[in-house]
Amino acid sequence: MRTLLLTACLLTSVPLLHAAGEPVPAHPLVGTWTWSLFGGSCTETWQYRSNRTMLGTSGQEVAEKTYEITTLPDAGGFYKLVETVVRQNDKKDCSGALLEGPGEQSTRFIQFSPQRDKLLVCENATLKACFGPLTRVH
Repeated sequence: MRTLLLTACLLTSVPLLHAAGEPVPAHPLVGTWTWSLFGGSCTETWQYRSNRTMLGTSGQEVAEKTYEITTLPDAGGFYKLVETVVRQNDKKDCSGALLEGPGEQSTRFIQFSPQRDKLLVCENATLKACFGPLTRVH
């Protein structure tokens, strides 16, 4: 009974702490990540901000996006990440592809290393079609 009461108190205090201005821990995605490909001849840098916006560069491409990511990983350790293009410069990325433009959405599944200093980016919540690892810079 005592454990149940303590749990109930803790659960009700979390929203109060948030409302009182206590900092909420940032998602492990927040920060700057980088990855070099093609023998180091092209670099991607992704800056995920705590306000759910992202600035990405890849080759000549520069894109601003919004993103949504699950708070917790699934049973396999994957977070679902959905990005939506806000604006971009119509230049090619490292792979030679162009974004379609504002409103384009992509869904990816990411998995962090145990130290959360590297991440893999996958098409699905499996390790079958992934790239990276990207390394945390900041």
